[in-house]
Amino acid sequence: MTLLSVRDLSVAFGPVRVVQDVSFDLAEGEVLGVVGESGSGKSMTALAMMGLLPAGGHVTAGRITFEGRDITRLPEREMQRLRGARMAMIFQEPMASLNPVLTVGEQIAEVLRHHSGLDRRAAQREAIGLLKLVEIASAERRVNEYPHQLSGGMRQRAMIAIALACRPRLLIADEPTTALDATVQAGILDLLRGLRQEFGMAVLLISHDLGVVSEICERVVVMYAGRVVETGTAERLFGRPVHPYTRALLAAIPRLEGPIGPLPAIAGVVPTPAAFPPGCRFAPRCPYAVPACEAAQPPLRTIPGGTDAACIRAEELT
Repeated sequence: MTLLSVRDLSVAFGPVRVVQDVSFDLAEGEVLGVVGESGSGKSMTALAMMGLLPAGGHVTAGRITFEGRDITRLPEREMQRLRGARMAMIFQEPMASLNPVLTVGEQIAEVLRHHSGLDRRAAQREAIGLLKLVEIASAERRVNEYPHQLSGGMRQRAMIAIALACRPRLLIADEPTTALDATVQAGILDLLRGLRQEFGMAVLLISHDLGVVSEICERVVVMYAGRVVETGTAERLFGRPVHPYTRALLAAIPRLEGPIGPLPAIAGVVPTPAAFPPGCRFAPRCPYAVPACEAAQPPLRTIPGGTDAACIRAEELT
């Protein structure tokens, strides 16, 4: 059953569109990965879903349906009831998201008191339980500590505890393992995988790390310059990518086997929203580009074999 449906979503800051015509679905209990370089529009899409766009940003078109309701048309009071209770988000940098003058326990308890109506003492007990749930040792002591007293891995686990406080049906994890070492990263991924199975919640995982996505996600959405360029099952997309951008991303992953040499790099950079090209936005960096690629934006269409790709040469590249 579909829990979240995004259709033709566009986000703009003034006249500049940073996200355009983004569509995807997320089923109950599913883990969906959204990947792409920095500047691809991944985080802006997630913030639009949460109703937390930065000042000046607004949804200009499209529909976001969550649990059967179009949340783009809900008043802020209704969105406040949803955020933290039915849908929650783990942000990229815990130190920038956690309040430095409140203890970790106070920040977890605030969510519980707002959405569940618990009194101060009950909320504190529940906060300790949540810290234990996310495998923070000595939870009874850590609950009274401030964010700066925790390690990077523990801060990320505390953020997860806050997000899970009310057992949401949808968890959006925006780069949850950024800046963590490999051991801590693996622990966070194992934790998310276990919690998803325990609570049956859907997870939208945003990342530029394809290794992380391949390990935990069932389906993948690839974004470039504010648009979806390819989507499909993780098995199909990682095994037989169609879009040249997806191919280039996968080619840049370090391999443990085979000859050692420099990794392939994608020439150029992601264009800024104010300078998106009129045709295929990847065309200026694409080794397969032909003059027709610069004429118009290719639509996302189903390609024989199972993926959807926005490339006029997709059939040739399968």
